[in-house]
Amino acid sequence: MDLSLISYLSFLITFQLLFVGIFLITHKKGNRRNNILLGTLFILIAWNMGDLTLQINGVFFKWEFLQHIDDGFFLLYGPIFYLYAQGVIFRDFKLSGGNLLHLIPYLLLTISLLSFRNFTPSTSEEIIKNEMPWQFYLISALMYAHIFVYLGLTYKSLWKYRKIIKNKYSQIDQINLEWLSSSLKTFGILTFVSLIQNFIALAENRSVFIVTLVFLLIFIFYFVNKVILKALRQPEIFAGITQNETTKYQGSNLTLDQIDEYKKQLLALLVSEKPFLDPQVSLTDLSEKLSVSTKHLSQVINQSFNKSFFDFINSYRIQEVQQILKESRDDKLTVLEAMYQAGFNSKSSFNTAFKKETGLTPTEFRKMI
Repeated sequence: MDLSLISYLSFLITFQLLFVGIFLITHKKGNRRNNILLGTLFILIAWNMGDLTLQINGVFFKWEFLQHIDDGFFLLYGPIFYLYAQGVIFRDFKLSGGNLLHLIPYLLLTISLLSFRNFTPSTSEEIIKNEMPWQFYLISALMYAHIFVYLGLTYKSLWKYRKIIKNKYSQIDQINLEWLSSSLKTFGILTFVSLIQNFIALAENRSVFIVTLVFLLIFIFYFVNKVILKALRQPEIFAGITQNETTKYQGSNLTLDQIDEYKKQLLALLVSEKPFLDPQVSLTDLSEKLSVSTKHLSQVINQSFNKSFFDFINSYRIQEVQQILKESRDDKLTVLEAMYQAGFNSKSSFNTAFKKETGLTPTEFRKMI
């Protein structure tokens, strides 16, 4: 494969990354802080891609500072993506001086590179032949471990977020941040592909190196388009949760008798008023009807039924669907119609919940009765 093709592809991706990054930073709609973080991430990747394009074509910066300043950008990718995700998940998240600590690994590496000469390749031939010192592989391994740690921390925050919203809402399809989860997975795969491409040099196979480089460039192009389209198209219908919501039942003073009493009141409400028929019913709605705090009601549901609010409400909706299908004398009544009558508004969520609750698909249950 001709190197000129790689150069063209790298140049196009660099231009796209730079354009998208500048657009996000100057974009006035939405959350400005989050847009700036995401835009900064794209610009840093664009810088790395541009530097790679120049090196492949034998162009190197005359000033050593400019030659090494982007070598440690990989140590910024993880922290920036993590902070961006925190800003999306938590509505009360704020950047502070403490966040500057995330820059320490990058600064240490950059200072080290400027202090020790002849550490990085200096010619395009070394780039292609992968003639690099062993220290390169050691530091590269640590850099990849660094970014995977941050991806893990991001996943942990997203997992906590989803657990919390399932304890507050009965419909979560529009607020479960599936686009962020998808972007996180794609970023993780991209990092892994980059790791493979980076260490393919050990095989000393020029053809394999070039093929994996092309594959990496294409994957970067895919990642950028996936993230930007998902992030900008996501409707701002939910402001996220607060950071203190991740601490479950802290300071709760409910006694066992109170939990039992609230449980009885909740069950009576569900039978008499059937609030679960409302597709948008939330924990707050039920707490107001029962004159109980949301925190205490959530504790009652979790401890008494061993379910999240989401699963608890959907279990009643599934019972309602079963009842409708069993008692209906209309042969033309569809499972979909029964689903909507019972309070579901998402077919995918309904099918998943029904299978989880009954062990059968809705269609299998319909045939059985």
